[in-house]
Amino acid sequence: MNNKIIEKIQKLLSLSESSNENEAKLAMIKAQELLIKYKLSLKEVTNYSVKNSIIEEKVSRVSFTKARWKGYLAKIIADNFGCYNYYKRRRTNTIIFFGKEEDIIICDIVLNYAIDAINSIVKRLKYEYSKKKISTKGIENDYALGFIDGLQESFEIQKKSNIKWAIVLAKDKEVTKEHNRIKFNGKISMKVKYNGYNHIYFKGHEDGKKFSITDKISN
Repeated sequence: MNNKIIEKIQKLLSLSESSNENEAKLAMIKAQELLIKYKLSLKEVTNYSVKNSIIEEKVSRVSFTKARWKGYLAKIIADNFGCYNYYKRRRTNTIIFFGKEEDIIICDIVLNYAIDAINSIVKRLKYEYSKKKISTKGIENDYALGFIDGLQESFEIQKKSNIKWAIVLAKDKEVTKEHNRIKFNGKISMKVKYNGYNHIYFKGHEDGKKFSITDKISN
């Protein structure tokens, strides 16, 4: 019996309970197709419990104080890879991912690559502006905000065009259950200030849409 197939069907069945009527119908149809194809009964699938899939937290190496866009980026990545994120607070805010072991590893990889990509372009933009004696204040925030919004748009397009992506990106019920047991002390605002560099925001938006997540995970 292929455990991955059963887990996929379980996720589809969860999606079939969605309040989105279209999404629910598509998920149920796909689940039925897989049940028939692999000669599985609904009872086998519903009674199957996922083994060797540890739910835990991963403390990333990414910390920030003023660069709140890093927290915003972490949330978008976590939401789109079946995980949650929160922060360890001391003098800085350290990003933590919470979810299945394989998912939090992916979140951490994507976060680091995305931050590297953003920092690389921001460094070049600041250099160009400095040469022209133009203030660079706000460039980082505006480019990062555009990049993150573009990345989120890319996720949404993938989810709408491919039901398999919706399955991969959905949060597992067990992950949600375990997350709800955690007691948090307060919240941190991840609102990112927009400084009005329209062309820089839109450049970030385009770069975020083109950011190749698959390549980063497979390397």
